[in-house]
Amino acid sequence: MSTFALETEIADRRRDPILTAPMAALCGTITMAMGSFYLLLSAAPAHAAVLGGELAAGLTTAVLMATTIIGEMIAPRLIARLGRRSATVTALLVLALPALATFSSDVTIVLASCAVRGLGLGVLLVAACGLAASLAPASRRAEAMGIYGLAAALPAILGVPLGPWALASFGPVATAGIAAALGVGALAGLAAFPGRAALADGQRQPHALPALRASAWPASALAIGAIAVGATITFLPLAHREVAATTIMLALLLQGIASAFARWALGRSIDRHGPNKAVIAGVACTIAAMLILALPGEAAVIAGMVGSGVAFGVLQSATLTQLLQRAAPTQADSVSVVWNAAYDAGLGVGGIGIGALAAAAGFAAAFAIAAIGFAAVACLIFLLCETRRASC
Repeated sequence: MSTFALETEIADRRRDPILTAPMAALCGTITMAMGSFYLLLSAAPAHAAVLGGELAAGLTTAVLMATTIIGEMIAPRLIARLGRRSATVTALLVLALPALATFSSDVTIVLASCAVRGLGLGVLLVAACGLAASLAPASRRAEAMGIYGLAAALPAILGVPLGPWALASFGPVATAGIAAALGVGALAGLAAFPGRAALADGQRQPHALPALRASAWPASALAIGAIAVGATITFLPLAHREVAATTIMLALLLQGIASAFARWALGRSIDRHGPNKAVIAGVACTIAAMLILALPGEAAVIAGMVGSGVAFGVLQSATLTQLLQRAAPTQADSVSVVWNAAYDAGLGVGGIGIGALAAAAGFAAAFAIAAIGFAAVACLIFLLCETRRASC
């Protein structure tokens, strides 16, 4: 029986390849585009902090994420009107070109650049994620999305820690130029994106969002993980001034590696066993990581950052699979809107919310309060949505 099951699984995998030519081209596009995004994600707050202090640093992330959510909300309509390829060309240019103004000496221009780039990022994320979901075979969806997620996350491994370093070593002009070049270079992979004529009429459902009760728990769980990551990317050097800069860079690097590896490695397990337990485990790991980061010292920084990275990787893979399972096949773009909006809202809240708490009570208290808040919100939403949904 076990031999038969193994042979069946091997046969299924041969029938359902996941790393096809369109998926490979899509992964190349998203890798370069996210490289442009992540290089400035940590460099822009560092520059803004010099101009306007901690509040300005937090605002760069918050404004970027707020406009990203707006871009995600308008993306399905734009994709339906222009086609996926044309919408993505526009998105990439809007993401790339304003990078040249990110390091202005005027903080208002810095924030405006972040706002415009966020719009392009939002459309890009929905277009790319929706296409990845449609390219993934149903029997290996989580595994395929894990590969796509790895392509999107790899730039974070280098971009987030190298952003401030590039700014200090090469200066703002070179750093902005690299970010812009990466975004424009992503245009080379657009062969993977179908045009408007390639979409069947039955696939055009730009406004059909998944049901609130079905999406509330996975979206909230992902947002919790994103808040933790947004807070640490923005404020880790400020929250742990007692730790050497090299340790901070290492911690950011390890967080990105842990997140990418966990998102990729969990795919096959989710395909076999489902995402429900993984979502709960990801939330619990996020809470524990925030409590650890409230402690001083290098060990706490490394452990907390690795823990938050693993948790975020688990949550990305598990929540996307859970949302796709609960939606109709024609709602891939709508699922992408919900998932990406939760992701980006969390990053934005992490940037501005934790900063506001820290201004009032200090970073250690802010991380601890956030962990308690995560636990309370997670329990409330799970009880209101998941237990009632299971009883239906």
